[in-house]
Amino acid sequence: MKLVHVAVAVIERSNGDVCIAKRADHQHQGGLWEFPGGKVESGETLTRALQRELHEELGIDVLQHEPLISVKYRYPDKHVLLDVHRVTEFTGEPHGKEGQPVVWCAKDQLPKYSFPAANKGILNALLLPQRVAILDPLSNEQLEAIKASFTPESLAIYVRDSNKSEFVARLSELKDLGFRVLQKNDPLMCHLTADQLTSLSSRPDVLWLSASCHNEEEIEKANALEVDFIFISPVKETPSHPQACVLGWDEFARLAELAHMPAYALGGVNNEDLAIALAHGAQGIAGIRAFQK
Repeated sequence: MKLVHVAVAVIERSNGDVCIAKRADHQHQGGLWEFPGGKVESGETLTRALQRELHEELGIDVLQHEPLISVKYRYPDKHVLLDVHRVTEFTGEPHGKEGQPVVWCAKDQLPKYSFPAANKGILNALLLPQRVAILDPLSNEQLEAIKASFTPESLAIYVRDSNKSEFVARLSELKDLGFRVLQKNDPLMCHLTADQLTSLSSRPDVLWLSASCHNEEEIEKANALEVDFIFISPVKETPSHPQACVLGWDEFARLAELAHMPAYALGGVNNEDLAIALAHGAQGIAGIRAFQK
């Protein structure tokens, strides 16, 4: 089945709202909402495709854009590569030049709309921060440092042993402040080790599901279970797993491209690696020592 390369735009206003449009009933995945864009023509650059499609569909001119996520997805009748870019500067006011409904939507309201299945990774990428702190234990000092240095939009937290009684109050405080807190066996936000991931035959009934992946087979299983985001590791050498086979950034990028969902770079990375991770297709970085200060 031929792979169709599609340029997709997440158009953002200064307040964070994004522009979505409704597909015509006669189109593929008709009647569903989408992020605007269209097919990249032969010999056309992604930038040119975005400029052309958004001018034709919405009447705007793109001034600045940056990569968000790349998603490959196989429908029964179509195989697509969604090359998704965040459009941060443009001229004109988006409107449906082809008669399609167009609305501005707050990011936290996007799940209320029905999108094509391939768009799930885009939705998750918009709702997830660029950093995940893996903390165990979670000390009072770390709690105060997180509150002082990060917002719920910039950081999620994964506590590997959240059953310790001394963690309960600290985790509750972070949740009350709006931080996403990942815990094993949590009904809202659950994380799977690679062994747990490969042992499952269906997705657990949780709101957000993450998983650890180290190779192509585990990523394929994460795709099958519709995991919401993954950690790919180890990208670099790390003292916690000195015998592990290091992937390197090129292999990380290859594996991240196979995933239907956002992928975080994990293993030996720190805040200085964020730009490198983003350039290799990552949602962001995850780490232990990087967030222990």
